[in-house]
Amino acid sequence: MLLRLAQQALPAQNTGYGLRVLVREARTARRLSSREHHCHVSLVRDGALNHAHFVRKIHTTRPRLVNPLLLAMLRPASKFLAALVGRGFRKWWQALPRHKKEIFRDHLRRNIVRYAVGSGVMGTAGFVYYNNHVTTTPYTGRSRFMVFKSEEQFSISSRLYEMAMKEYADDMLHNDHPMVDCVRRVGNRLLQANHAMPEIYTRVWTVSVVDNPLRNCFVLPTGDIVMFSGMMEILENDDQVAAVLAHEMSHVILEHVAEHLSRDYLLDLFILFPVALIWAFLPNDLLAAVSHWLLHYVVELFLSLPYSRTLESEADHLGLRLAAKACYDVREFSAFWGKMAVLDKIIEKNSEEKEPPFWLSTHPSSEDRRKELEKQMPEVLDLRRFCKCPNLPVKDPRERIKKIPQSIAPEDNQISPKAIPPKEFSFISSSS
Repeated sequence: MLLRLAQQALPAQNTGYGLRVLVREARTARRLSSREHHCHVSLVRDGALNHAHFVRKIHTTRPRLVNPLLLAMLRPASKFLAALVGRGFRKWWQALPRHKKEIFRDHLRRNIVRYAVGSGVMGTAGFVYYNNHVTTTPYTGRSRFMVFKSEEQFSISSRLYEMAMKEYADDMLHNDHPMVDCVRRVGNRLLQANHAMPEIYTRVWTVSVVDNPLRNCFVLPTGDIVMFSGMMEILENDDQVAAVLAHEMSHVILEHVAEHLSRDYLLDLFILFPVALIWAFLPNDLLAAVSHWLLHYVVELFLSLPYSRTLESEADHLGLRLAAKACYDVREFSAFWGKMAVLDKIIEKNSEEKEPPFWLSTHPSSEDRRKELEKQMPEVLDLRRFCKCPNLPVKDPRERIKKIPQSIAPEDNQISPKAIPPKEFSFISSSS
């Protein structure tokens, strides 16, 4: 198992491939050499493997790319067009004289085989197209439908990064701020420990920290890490910062954004025909609108949300292994989500608005994530030992979570949960 994990972490390479990558990286280095603060590329020759490793380091800016085509605008437009076509057919049919309706029905009866064959040909072509775009997710082996190329998601993500930078321009922490330094330090350690992965060394990684109480962090497919100070305030040590960063970086490595876009477009394509039928055959606009909303809700509840939770669990799975290779205390992953589970209960108890059930969420619950990480803990601890990491501290941070005093969850609903995380969780030990 350990050897298989190690092999998955190393890309299949040959001399020709290594030379092509070397040339591409050299060209990238020359292109960026005239710009300040861009990603530094260093080459380390490994004689045993006879290929070059490219070690990235995080900086705070990235090169400007061309403006992307906003293909996402076609999604609502296509649904609207399907509803419009269906409604137009209904209005046309309702206004059609009875004898013309009979002529139309007779035409369908006489040509039913022809239409059936045409539908079969289109269905077969669609199946072949789908099957030709099914790929295997790297490092996890899950099959998925992928229609977007890396260049397309890079272009879209570059525009999203520019929008985020404009939105939070006044709230960006300076590059020498301790929070920025912490994220950069942890990110560099994760990148260097996993530098053999092509998804790591072919990106320009950057880091930005936004002075905002929002407890969030995201990494764009281009490698742009955006952390919010609200999240940093509840992370007690480098190990927990690694838990968040490794998870978000795993989304990038597994190309979840491109996969999500591909699947969304596939779902939209499949529901266009049912949407048109709803608006064509239901007798009035009100009933059609309600049925259209119900169809959207069913697709969201039974297809989109479970799929999103699967991607989050997959990012947890890979992120845990990225951190293990970087010699972080992977037990802090479980401790962090145990802490978040307690915090969720506190917020729910002290808030008038109840949290939605897990089956209405895009993410697994904190407690479910903790339990799933615990199941994987023996394997990643073995991987950590296989990488010859230093021994873990004797004190297990997971045990400390169990000692959270009951006073942090008082029955008094007047206590604000905003003041709870920094003070009440401060006793969790730092191990990095």
